[in-house]
Amino acid sequence: MPTKPKKNLYPWESFPYRLELKDRIAWFMCQEHMDKEIARYNLKPKDYKKSCKRGHKIISEKKTVIKKKPVSKKREDILSPSMKSKAIEFAKDTNILKPKYK
Repeated sequence: MPTKPKKNLYPWESFPYRLELKDRIAWFMCQEHMDKEIARYNLKPKDYKKSCKRGHKIISEKKTVIKKKPVSKKREDILSPSMKSKAIEFAKDTNILKPKYK
């Protein structure tokens, strides 16, 4: 029984990453370039298929959740927008030019 010749999915040695879209196929040198292409055209996972040559690995992106750091009450009082402005008052009876020494 004759076998079908295998289709060469990676025709270039230096481009091991493959991105298959609905209308075209693109090859990339690294995964970062492939991810840039996906981000540039705002592609959804259903719109493309990622693959790589044997010996390479596709690393999935993990979404990082940024947690807010707990703020101390003193700092919270300083940063709060509802804080009323306080006028700074200086002592009225100070005599800087003619100090009195005892």
